[in-house]
Amino acid sequence: MEDSQIPSWCSDEGFSFNDEGKSSDVGGLLSSSTSSIAESIGEDEAGEGVGINSMGDAANILWDSINETELTKYHFLNRDVAYEFYNFYARVKGFSIRKSKILRNIKGVIIRQDFVCHKEGFREGKNKNRENRKRETKVETRCGCSARMRVRLLADGGRWIVAVFWDAHNHALLEGHQSSMLPAHRKINEGDIVGMNSMRKAGISTTEIYNLIADQSGGFDKTNFLKVDILNQMTKQKQKEHCDAKAVMVYLKGLGSGDPGMYWSHEVDEQGNLKQLFWADEISRMDFQVFGEVLAFDATYRKNKYSCPIVVLLGVNHHCQTIVFGTAVLTNEKEESYVWVLEQFLAAMKGKVPTAVITDGAPAMRNAITRIFPEAHHRLCAWHLL
Repeated sequence: MEDSQIPSWCSDEGFSFNDEGKSSDVGGLLSSSTSSIAESIGEDEAGEGVGINSMGDAANILWDSINETELTKYHFLNRDVAYEFYNFYARVKGFSIRKSKILRNIKGVIIRQDFVCHKEGFREGKNKNRENRKRETKVETRCGCSARMRVRLLADGGRWIVAVFWDAHNHALLEGHQSSMLPAHRKINEGDIVGMNSMRKAGISTTEIYNLIADQSGGFDKTNFLKVDILNQMTKQKQKEHCDAKAVMVYLKGLGSGDPGMYWSHEVDEQGNLKQLFWADEISRMDFQVFGEVLAFDATYRKNKYSCPIVVLLGVNHHCQTIVFGTAVLTNEKEESYVWVLEQFLAAMKGKVPTAVITDGAPAMRNAITRIFPEAHHRLCAWHLL
């Protein structure tokens, strides 16, 4: 079906929005046929339908026999639930979906979104029809299908309702067991991931892992993913296991086993990501006890690939040589971050406080020194003075 055949009420022009993000119907909006239906539900009508707060609420729906009229009676907790609902419907009917256009009100709040068939639109590359094209042309997977479901937020900011539902496809739909192999429907649950990790550590190959899971599921047609999905999942697991932050922790722990005077400490954020790290070996701690009257520290510019400041705490020995007392990696240069570094430094140096501290004069550094080393003299380095 060409785009020109889509009813006028199924296009973006069929809705107008005021400042509050409330949609208003235009004349002729309500229309239905055997292949399509659109329904605009008022704010007081949402409660009369069937509320879906999670896919568990949809367990009793007869998906094979559901029609367009019944589908528009459902209203959803949020856009994610609406997407999962339509995605499950698509799997039963033999196609898959993807997220499409959104509409925001003047406050920036999303008040409408379209979910479209995976064959919607066309792939129009710049070099698609070039005669001297070097790469092989990819298989065309889109054919301009116009099937979609549009959901919108009620004016009171509560439920999401079905505003437009168009179920006419211009391509053949797959059988139920075949549609489960479409990318949007292939998912590996947590139980399978745990089992795969255990088998991988035992040295079992990917093919054997896939065969075992298929055998436990009752056949390859009962498995919700392909072997390539196992390979992709294993790559993700390896990346988690060999991340740089974890490697640094293992390295410092190894240094600590051979250096009894090794001191290191770290802090993580709410998501478990490394937030800041400090370390000082035994020689650095001994040097500070002898040459720690003057402490200089500065944060290098964000030269590393993570754009994290590296703070080096320095001093000078009796040969006028620069010596390192400690090092820290931070995620920002705020006052609280410098306070944390100086607290860890003070703990590593057994409470010894420097007489003078030299910095580049950054306000965050100055405030942190005042809080942790209130008796120390704060001075600017010669380069900044000049």
